[in-house]
Amino acid sequence: MKLLRLMALFAIMLALAACSNGEHAGTSDSSTDKAAAADSGDKKAEESKKSEPKLEVVDQTGGAWGDSIGSVWVHSAAVFKNTGDTPVMIGESQMNYKDQSDGILGTSSMIYSVPRVVQPGETAFVGESTVLEGISDPAAYKETSYNFSFDEAAEGEGNILETTGVKGIVGDEWTPYKVTGVVKNTTETLQSDIRLAAGLFDAEGKLLGVLTGSVDVGVNPGGEAGFELSYPDLPEGVAGKVKSFEVKAYGFEW
Repeated sequence: MKLLRLMALFAIMLALAACSNGEHAGTSDSSTDKAAAADSGDKKAEESKKSEPKLEVVDQTGGAWGDSIGSVWVHSAAVFKNTGDTPVMIGESQMNYKDQSDGILGTSSMIYSVPRVVQPGETAFVGESTVLEGISDPAAYKETSYNFSFDEAAEGEGNILETTGVKGIVGDEWTPYKVTGVVKNTTETLQSDIRLAAGLFDAEGKLLGVLTGSVDVGVNPGGEAGFELSYPDLPEGVAGKVKSFEVKAYGFEW
């Protein structure tokens, strides 16, 4: 059984990697792109850009903490938004963990958003936690920057699914916060694997973190499955600040 699950996970990663090399690249610092648009005096060129896929990081958060054995962890999460007028397929993202001097403490790659296809005006979540190897003080961490690829999505791509009965539960030191609910296959085909993510927000609507998970048992058209999202680890104190959350889900067909 474990071998089958590992083979399925490997197949999913290969499928995601196959669509990760988009024709467009973005970063969490969009000032360069905005300046270029402002300096463009060619109206036709500007109108042409409006039809190109656009994706921006509109909210992000990050925090570091130490565990009981002296390891330093970091959690980073972001909200991508399709700011263009065409559907966008989001590819692979990379997180760059910066120190107080803007040097790099470490990176995480092959991070994928939920959902992977975003309609104009819609958003997607990405989140990850990892150990900062060789770092002994959480205060060394300053912030996270993002690199990501994206491209225009083909018509009908996405397999966005519905969630109902979602609720947030404050737990203990081992599972500080989790989100549970039911995901429904609203498509007309079997969804062999379903990916989910919950964006956690404070009273002002600021992103606090992102929990991710999956349902890998397969769900028939019209069928439902329960889910529980408690991964990855969150910084200390986040659970008590959560005032709202949003869950997104999409499915795979094999």
